[in-house]
Amino acid sequence: ADVEKHLIQAFAVLGIPKVLKTDNGPAYTSRELRSFLQQWGIEHKTGMPYSPTGQAVVERTHQS
Repeated sequence: ADVEKHLIQAFAVLGIPKVLKTDNGPAYTSRELRSFLQQWGIEHKTGMPYSPTGQAVVERTHQS
């Protein structure tokens, strides 16, 4: 629910992406999010679990 709310806000500013890449956190691997992304026509890609290089792009955006 929170993830979907934040994504809708991001879509309003940035537009609807064709692909969304996330890490493998529980909020991003839920059935609810999978359904939400399907409704929006967004392909969901996750990084390789336990692989810093597989998550590099996602983790880089999390830096402050």
